[in-house]
Amino acid sequence: MTHTLGSIAEALGATAEGRLDLAITGVAEPARATESDLALAMEPKFAETLGQGKARAAVLWQGADWRALGLEGAIFAPRSRYVLAGVGRVFAPPLTLPHGIHPSAVIEPGAILGEDAWVGPFTYIAVGARIGPRARILNHVSIGADAVIGADALIHPHVHIGPRVVIGDRFICQPGAMIGGDGFSFVSPSRDAVEEARATGQISAASRTPGFARINSLGSVRIGDDVEVGANAAIDRGTISDTVIGDGTKLDDLVDIGHNVQIGRHCLLCGQSGVAGSSILGDRVVLGGKAGVADHLRIGSDVIVTGASGVSSHVPSGRVMMGNPAMKMDLSVASYKALRRLPRLLEKMESALKRVPKDDSSR
Repeated sequence: MTHTLGSIAEALGATAEGRLDLAITGVAEPARATESDLALAMEPKFAETLGQGKARAAVLWQGADWRALGLEGAIFAPRSRYVLAGVGRVFAPPLTLPHGIHPSAVIEPGAILGEDAWVGPFTYIAVGARIGPRARILNHVSIGADAVIGADALIHPHVHIGPRVVIGDRFICQPGAMIGGDGFSFVSPSRDAVEEARATGQISAASRTPGFARINSLGSVRIGDDVEVGANAAIDRGTISDTVIGDGTKLDDLVDIGHNVQIGRHCLLCGQSGVAGSSILGDRVVLGGKAGVADHLRIGSDVIVTGASGVSSHVPSGRVMMGNPAMKMDLSVASYKALRRLPRLLEKMESALKRVPKDDSSR
């Protein structure tokens, strides 16, 4: 698909200068751009590589001299990554899913599909499910009984949505995600080793359980509007009440959300992060990659947990947490620096001890 420089700027809500009629067929890194590409050089550090490519137009930083860079036109980006999101929307290839319902799809009696919904091959929609208008459900998706999915959903292949799950509008789900699976809830007939270890720090023969009984998850999952779930992510349904994901929250690939968890609005959970059962996260919380939150904790709003950190206690709002166990970032950095100094301090102590005269007990 061909666009003009001016139409791209209009779609991005950005300003443009130069030849607005330039035909653009794609986007590229500056050094690899062809004459019909829009080079993405949104920061001054990319100026040098612009000359290595053949782009006639580029997305540039504010105040850049596009003529001096040898260009015929430019779009200006006050916030580069935000403009990049818009460029992705303009040039995203269209889905190839045919309109309508594929003959191999199984839609049980009583399921309701909204106007202009698409259903791909080998997809199963159970009794009582309700799918909103303009939903695009690709191949090999399963949707459980009485599930509700809002308008304009995009559900990629091999997604499984469990019974009674309720999802808002404009939901996007990447391949392989599981929403509404049974929670990881088990109990032993008598006090087990984990309970004893928590209470006493010891494990005795009396706490060696012969097995575990399952606690079935009677709740489900409620997801707000504008939520995205990454590939192979898992969201367990609640034990009694529902697991909740707030409006605008984004979950990356391989994120694990335990039963009864409540996550607020506009949170970001990066790849391989996890939240254990019954923990509560406020609004605008960010979990870096591989960050973990233990069970039954409260994390306030506007908290950032850096990658690979382990949160094992409650966190008030507005904190930046780092390390394992996670602590305020400045304390974590100071602790890390002190830890690195330990070998040198020990060497100095050993050297000093060697110079101290030994006690002569014969005197």
